[in-house]
Amino acid sequence: MRWEPIDEAIKVRADFQGGAITPLLFRRGAEVRKLRAVNTRWQDSRGRHRLCYFSVTADTGDVYQLRFDTGDLTWRLEYVMFEG
Repeated sequence: MRWEPIDEAIKVRADFQGGAITPLLFRRGAEVRKLRAVNTRWQDSRGRHRLCYFSVTADTGDVYQLRFDTGDLTWRLEYVMFEG
């Protein structure tokens, strides 16, 4: 398996409930990926702002790393994992 860097802005539909963020799907250009699992989540900081990271599995079986910036409320697709 290998991770390919993407680093591109995306639109994400997420659930913000009980202090937790759960991404549900994301749109990259014309394609929409429904997320079937959040594999792991972690946080880091950039100055006073939190960066929330998510490793997610899409309904296609592909694994992606997403980042939510609490400072400007933007989402980025950072990596996609490929087999082989």
